[in-house]
Order: sequence, then structure tokens, then C-alpha cells
Amino acid sequence: MNIGEWITKRAIIQPDKPFLAEKDKAYNNREFNGRVNRAANALGNLGIMKGDRVALLMSNCSEFLEIFFACAKTGAIMVPLNFRLAVPELLYILQDSAPDILIYSSEYARKVGEIKKAATGLKKYLRHGAGDMPEDESLVDFLEQNSPQEPPLLTEVELKDPLFIMYTSGTTGDPKGAVLTHQNILFGAIHSLLGYGVDRSYKSLVVAPLFHIGALAASVTPIIYAGGSVMLNSFYNAAEILNIIGREKINYMFAVPVMFQLMTEAEEWQTADLSHVNFFISGGAPIPLPVIKKYQEEKGVGFVQGYALTETGRLTSLDLDDSIRKAGSVGKEVFHVTLRIVDDKGTDVAINEPGEIIVKGPNVFAGYWNKEAATAAAMKGGWFHTGDMGKRDEEGFIYIAGRKVEMIISSGENIYPMEVERAIQSLPQVKEAAAVGMADAKRGEVVAAFVILRKDAVLTEEELLAGLAGKIAHYKIPKKIILVDEFPRNQAGKVLKRILKNRLAEK
Repeated sequence: MNIGEWITKRAIIQPDKPFLAEKDKAYNNREFNGRVNRAANALGNLGIMKGDRVALLMSNCSEFLEIFFACAKTGAIMVPLNFRLAVPELLYILQDSAPDILIYSSEYARKVGEIKKAATGLKKYLRHGAGDMPEDESLVDFLEQNSPQEPPLLTEVELKDPLFIMYTSGTTGDPKGAVLTHQNILFGAIHSLLGYGVDRSYKSLVVAPLFHIGALAASVTPIIYAGGSVMLNSFYNAAEILNIIGREKINYMFAVPVMFQLMTEAEEWQTADLSHVNFFISGGAPIPLPVIKKYQEEKGVGFVQGYALTETGRLTSLDLDDSIRKAGSVGKEVFHVTLRIVDDKGTDVAINEPGEIIVKGPNVFAGYWNKEAATAAAMKGGWFHTGDMGKRDEEGFIYIAGRKVEMIISSGENIYPMEVERAIQSLPQVKEAAAVGMADAKRGEVVAAFVILRKDAVLTEEELLAGLAGKIAHYKIPKKIILVDEFPRNQAGKVLKRILKNRLAEK
């Protein structure tokens, strides 16, 4: 059974059970299946076939999931786009994945207008919501023209087939498209049922953006597989989220640590009713122990944590009972994952010794889109090499010790230094730049950059930051700039970022 057939099956088994709620909308299983079928038939009428790509630049909404499951039913491949990216970054992804159609929320019309000026090869644009580009057909109107009956089965869609391509930053600065299959998402859901006891009574509040693997693979698909329901919102206001959790009797939510921290700082925290919450899931970055304790002690709510990658989904789980006793750990590997920690020769390291985490399992992705060499490098010997350093203690709990690749994780978003450095170095006054992660209480890490200016050039920190606007996403822009005359280097000339980070800590 492919992922799209989940929706068909739910409509058959429990047609009247609530499926999705969004502000003033609500659909049961039968109604939502009809909406997915309209989207699937619409794609077919546009000539979208199995293997064709459909790009989405959308905020959280029912139509996002309707398109997702429509692609799953028909074998089309969804390409969710991070709406925080700058236009040049979006253009790279569109040119790499070569979708036939772009569906966008009207709030991103300005970016779409700039995309249209480039030669992307897109055949059609569909707009969701009112907007200032009337030449693009309304998504809602377009879908309504199509039948709510099951789409014709033109080609079998199997578990091994691609479901979506999710782009993650590459070590060279260019994004890489991780191809996730129906099987990958199925086993991610199975791990939630096995590890957390998720069942049809669960009601998930989806606040993380749906373009992110955490939202799709933690907030949505496990709950739908189990027979539960979802409620869509966006995390603009912590007080609003607290009110929704109490009013709607939400019992499950995935979010990044900064979201949970903001909720504790809202005035509504003291009176918020979290009594229906089974547990929360935190991902993207380690959640501070004081935040865990505040939820446990003041609201009686525990956290499940874990370690996950775009290419694999969740690999480990730290259960509720161990969340304080083993704070700092990411837990143990989930049921269908085989996890090893190895040295540079591929030999397993001893207990409490650091090494690279490598994994095998049915949740591991199919490879990087159009990047055979990168796929082969990542899958050496049939094991996915995470690039993350970790260690395992005497009880089998895993701790992340660092990263082989100098990636920066800020509020769950992956940032590679080179993409920031290239943007800074595009400024005419800049000779060279070196970006490093800087500890941040709310985001885990933010970007800091050491910069060498060209001879006789004058550039203030404010001018430099202003010059980056539109070149890279806002969350990648450095929060601190340090102007220096030279970088520490090794004999090969490589910048010693470890020393730069130490200098940063001293400032």
C-alpha cells in the first residue's frame, strides 16, 4: 500500500471520523479523501504523470497536504520549497529538480514574480489565496473543477517509488535533494507507533512548516497512519498556540526547542491547560534541560526527543522516562534501524569513544537527486554515513559529539558555512570570510562570521549585513561579524575554524 492509499483506506474504514481542521475548515476522512482525489485528477488533467515533479511554495494549509497525498496516489514527486529561502536559492532548487508546476501561497507572490523572470522551465503556476498576480489560476477554483472520485490507476505506485524530494544544504554550499520514498515514510510512521504508542486517539497540532521533514514525518504522517487527526496552524504567536492546545484538547505536537521556550515566556503560560497532552516531541536541536523541567514540574508534560536527518527521518529516540536522567543524550536507535559508531577505517569504536554515526534501515533515503557521486559517497559499503560524530555509553544511550562537516543547526534549519561565506564574499569590499556556529540560548546555534576586507576597503557590520539581504535566507545571515586582518591556517592553508570558534567564545 502506497502512502496515498492511506487516505483511501481511512475513508473506507471510518468515513465520518475527523481528519483535519484548519481555522474555519474541518474535514472528515471521506471528505478529505474526496479533496485529495480532486487534486490527483487535476494533476492528471495537467498531464502530470508518475515521476514528474510538482513544486510547492506554501504555508501550512489543507491544500498542501491534499497535493502531497495526491502526488502519493498518482506517483508524482512533490518538491516542498522552504519559503524562507532567498530567490537565488529557490531558483537553484527549481532548476535542479525541474518541476512542471509550481503551486504557491499568495503571500510569496513577490518571490514567484522574480522566479518567473528566470528560465525555470515551469509550465504552469497555481496561486493559493488572493493575490496580485491574476494571470495565475486560483488553486481552489482549479481543484473544484475536478472529480472527487478515485483517480484512474495508470501505473502502479509502489513503496520503493519516490514520494518527495526534500532539499538540504550541501557541504559545497549547493543544496542536495534527498529523495524520500513511500517506504521511508511508512517506516517513520511505524517507528512512532512502536516507540511512542501513537494510536487513533491522537490529535496532532501541526505548527512546524510542512516543507520541513520534521513536520511531515513527525507531525502528520504517523498520526494519519495510526488513524488520528491533525490540526494545522503556523507558529506566529506562542500565546495563540497555548490557547489552541487547551481549547482543542491537543495531545501531541512536534516543534523545535525555541517554540517550546517561547510558550513558557508567554503571559498565558500560567493559566494554560495542557492536561490533555500525552507528550511533546522536540527536534532540530537539543532542548535545554531547564525547559524540560519547567514543562514537567509546572504542567506535568514530558518530552520525547531524538536524532533525525532529512535523509533518514528519525534514527533514535529518548523516551519520556529518560528525558531528565539522560539529558544530553539522543536516546537509542529505533526498532528498524541498525546504528554503528565507527572510526575512519570503518571499525566500530569502543564504548564512550567518539566516531562517525553510520546507519542502515528501510527509512534511509534512495539517494540525492541528480547527484550520483554524492549518493555513492554517502552510502559507502551500503551504510549511510551521517557525517555526525557520536558516542555510546554503557547503557547504550547515544550522544552527539560534533559534526565531521561543519554544519550549523539553527532552530532546526541546516546551515553550511560555505553558503554563508560565498554570499559574504560576493560583496566587492570583502576578500575572504569564515563562518562558524555561535551558541544561542533559543536557537541552539546562530551564524557568526570572521571577515577580511580588501585593501583600503571600508565596510561596517551594518553595511555588510544589509548587503546580504536577498542573497541568502534570513536565518542564515550572521548575527555577529568580526573584522580581522588574517585567519589562522594549517600548513595546507585551510582556515582553522576550531581556533576561530575559541576566539568567539573569548569575546
